[in-house]
Amino acid sequence: MSRKILGLDIGSHSIKAVLVREAFGKIEPVRFIERPVTNDDVQGLIKSIFQEGHFNPDIVISSVAGNNVSVHYLNIPFSDEAKISRVVPNEVENLIPFPLEDMIIDQVILSKGNGAKPNGGSTVCVALIKKNTLQNHINTLKGASVDTKVIELESLALYHAFMQWYKIEDTVALLDIGAARTNLCIVSKGKPALVRTFNRGGNNVTSAIKELLGISIEEAEGRKLSSALGTELNSVPYEGDVISTAIKKGLSPLVAELLQSLHAYEINNNDNISKLYISGGGARLNNLDRFLNAELNMDIETFSIPNDFLQKLQGGEDANYTLATGIGLALCGARKKHAVGLNFKKGEQISRKETKVNVGKTIYIIAAIISVIILGFADFYSKFQYRQDRYDAVKAEMRKVYMEAFPEAKNIVDEVQQSKSAVEELRKKVEALGGGSKGVITSLDTLNTLSEKVPKDMQVDVDDIMIDKSKIRVQGETDSFESVEKLKKEFETVSFFKKVDVSDAKLSADQKKVKFRIIIDM
Repeated sequence: MSRKILGLDIGSHSIKAVLVREAFGKIEPVRFIERPVTNDDVQGLIKSIFQEGHFNPDIVISSVAGNNVSVHYLNIPFSDEAKISRVVPNEVENLIPFPLEDMIIDQVILSKGNGAKPNGGSTVCVALIKKNTLQNHINTLKGASVDTKVIELESLALYHAFMQWYKIEDTVALLDIGAARTNLCIVSKGKPALVRTFNRGGNNVTSAIKELLGISIEEAEGRKLSSALGTELNSVPYEGDVISTAIKKGLSPLVAELLQSLHAYEINNNDNISKLYISGGGARLNNLDRFLNAELNMDIETFSIPNDFLQKLQGGEDANYTLATGIGLALCGARKKHAVGLNFKKGEQISRKETKVNVGKTIYIIAAIISVIILGFADFYSKFQYRQDRYDAVKAEMRKVYMEAFPEAKNIVDEVQQSKSAVEELRKKVEALGGGSKGVITSLDTLNTLSEKVPKDMQVDVDDIMIDKSKIRVQGETDSFESVEKLKKEFETVSFFKKVDVSDAKLSADQKKVKFRIIIDM
């Protein structure tokens, strides 16, 4: 049995609709329509696209922009999906600046068995969106007579398309460059390991050209697409290269944020991103791949939809750059049961049901809770009193043991913590004297060696010895400069002394002794 699935990509520059047919696990392309947004009548434009394409899909999938969504990655110490759904709200409540009751939450389990300890934990991607933001999106679609079944995160749309046609085990980054925003998705082991949205895109490049040349937005847009980026990043622009300079100026803030995000991921995850795939209308810039390669020091490749798919897709022959998000959303609707993806519509429906709880059922639950509290109070009190008595007895026994072990202690506040501190102090003292160390030259070993190396017939008075991990300082006095030199040579025979220097040697005030200072590198 077949069904028609439509991916609806509502961008700031244009609205794109991709219709596919799913039958027996296979995806067949049907039609693609893209129309520019010329005014604020988004509902009217969506209606006209559906009428023009005679679209009557079984499922419609839309998306919300990543800059309206807060995404977090959590390590949960268990893998039961029901338990994860219950604890996620508590885990993210302190991560957002808004009341949790104002948010719609959805999550997807990325992996099991490599989360937080103990083994069997899970890594979970959690996304939150304000209820009123999601409702505005739903109302826009309803105004165009569209009932969407799935509302995906826009940053994951290119991921769905990538997973359909690319089978890569390495960690890669996907960059969808739109007009007003750019979506980044880092894919590791086939799962979205990081998503981020930058509020920059092709419009920034167009504005830079307009300001530099003093031309209209329309003419600047045309110049942008007909010009080529120079790849010598720091070269002085020659005549005719003004547009290339403006394009680089418009791209530089986006490149800086992108580079920071890629480096942060690699450092935080001890991973290496092998390649960056670019897509979207903003990726149509000539030589953009070469420019990003030079800026990011990374392999760059344009995301490509197979030619046989494009040839079968009516209206999609020349839409390789702008098609990816829409086709990704359509593929999201056809995804398998356990594929990775979000659906804020599911969270919105759950939230709506929760707000329509029957009043009688609520009263019944409250009455049941009160009954349990009353019936259990007496049992709780008796158990509490027993545990309190037990606690007092154990605490008294711990204090007794502590006082026997450390009779010099006077102020006892927390026996356990004070015991730990006292044991740690003893351990440090033992280590300082070389106790517990095997195969390590201790301070006592060093002192013994220094003593043995002083000639028996030499009169040496040591005033001070300082020993740390890498140096020894010996300060004292002897009968002559020759004795100082002789002492230095004796110390140089020690195998674990790397370098011996006499840093100071002078006659004492009474001219009878020679004061010296010897520095030894360990």
